[in-house]
Amino acid sequence: MNKALLLFPLLLSLAGPAMASPEQAASLKEMLTHRLSESAISRDRLHVERVPDVAVTGRAGLYQIRIPKLRLAAADGWMAEVPLVEGEGTPQPDGSWRLKLRLPQGVTLYGGNGFRLGDIALGRQNLTMAISADGRSLLSADLELGEGTFTPAMGAGTGSLSALRLALTPRAMKDGLWSGRVSFAIDGLSLKDPMGVDRLSVQRLRLEGGADGLDMRRMGDFLASGDRVHLDRLARIADLSADIEGFRQVRDDGTRSALRTGKGKLTLSGLTAARAALALDWTHDGLDHTGPGTAPGLLPVQAQIMVNGAALPKALLTGAKPSEGWIPRLAASGSTVKLSHLLLANPQSTILGQGDFRFSPANASGAAGQAELSLRGVDKIIAGINQAMGARGAALAIGLYAVQGLGRVEPGRQGTTHQYSLTITPQGQVTLNGTDATSLFKGLMLRN
Repeated sequence: MNKALLLFPLLLSLAGPAMASPEQAASLKEMLTHRLSESAISRDRLHVERVPDVAVTGRAGLYQIRIPKLRLAAADGWMAEVPLVEGEGTPQPDGSWRLKLRLPQGVTLYGGNGFRLGDIALGRQNLTMAISADGRSLLSADLELGEGTFTPAMGAGTGSLSALRLALTPRAMKDGLWSGRVSFAIDGLSLKDPMGVDRLSVQRLRLEGGADGLDMRRMGDFLASGDRVHLDRLARIADLSADIEGFRQVRDDGTRSALRTGKGKLTLSGLTAARAALALDWTHDGLDHTGPGTAPGLLPVQAQIMVNGAALPKALLTGAKPSEGWIPRLAASGSTVKLSHLLLANPQSTILGQGDFRFSPANASGAAGQAELSLRGVDKIIAGINQAMGARGAALAIGLYAVQGLGRVEPGRQGTTHQYSLTITPQGQVTLNGTDATSLFKGLMLRN
C-alpha cells in the first residue's frame, strides 16, 4: 500500500502536462528574436522591417507568445504591418516546436510610397505549424483563412477572399532534408480598383506538390531572396500540379488577361545529380490576352502540351545561362527532348505537332531529330506576326510564306491545313517533306 502511494504522484506527473520552465521560455524567445533579427539585417525580397519585442511566458506546459507590431517589408517598399501576433508554443521531444498562432487585429497594408492603403480583416483563421529547434526549417503547417475583406484608405479599392488554405504535410525529416506534400487553395479572390474594376480575380486555384529530400534551409533562402542559386541541390525529386478556374487581371497599361480553365503537372527529378529530367503536361481553355503588342491570331486560346526532357544539365533548371550558350552544354550532357503532343489553337489557326530531338553543336540549329507538324491558317499566323512585330517580324513572315509553299495541302471544314514531316540530321541538313530546306532555316535563324 505504501509503495502504491509513493508511485501515485509519479503517475500523475507522467499523465499530466509538463511544467513550463523559465529557461525554456527564454530559449524560445531568444530563438524567435534571433530569426527575426537575421531577417531584418538580410533585406531579402521579403524581410522584417524592424525587430519587434518578442515576449514568451510559460504556463502549464505551454508557452504564451506575443509579438507586437510585426512589419513584413518587400524590396520595393510595400509593407504589411501585423499589430499583434499571439499564440502558444509547445515543445516536442525532438527539440522542435509546435506553434499555434492568431492575428486578433488583422493586417494593415502600406504602398511603396509609405502611404497606408487599408486594412485586411479575417473572419476566420487558423495557423498551426511545426518548426525546427533553431527556427530555420518549417516542418509542417496547416493554415486556413476565410471571410477576408480589405477596407481601403482613400481611393485604394476593395478586396475580398472567401477562403485560403495551406497545408504542409511531412512524410520524413532527416538531416535537414524534408519529404512530404504541400497543398495550397484559394477560393473567391477579388481585388477591385476605386472604379469597381476587377484588377485581379480568381474563382478557384489549387496547387499541390511534393518533394523527396527537400533541403528546407535552401528552400527558405530561395523564398526570401528569389536567387536561383539556392535551387542547386534543393531536392532529389519535386513535382507541382496546378488547377485554375476563372482567372482575370487588368494591368496598369490596360493589358487584360483571362483564363477560363487551366490544369497541368510539372515533375523534376535528378536535381541532386549532374543530369536532371523534366516532365510537363499542361492544358488550358479560354485564354484571352489583349493589350499593346498583342495579336489575336497568335494567341493559343486552347492548348495541350506534353513534353519530356532527359539527361538535362541541372544548370538548365537551377542556374544562369553558361557563357558558351546552352547548345554545347546540352549536347555534352546527351540531352533529349520528346514532344509527345502539341496543340495550339484559336478560331483563326491551329498548330499540331509531335517529335523527338537531341542536341548537337555541329549544325546551325543546334538540334537533330524529327517532327510531324500540321498548320491551319498559316496566312492568319503571318498576319498576326506582322500585327504584333511590325518591321521586326518581316523576315519571319517571309520565311513562313516559303515554308507554306513546301507543305502538303489538305482542305478541311475549318480551312486549309499544311502538313509537314521535318527532319534535321546531325550534320545540320533540314528537310521538309523530303525537300531540302537547310538554307531557308539558316536564313530564318540568322535574321531572328
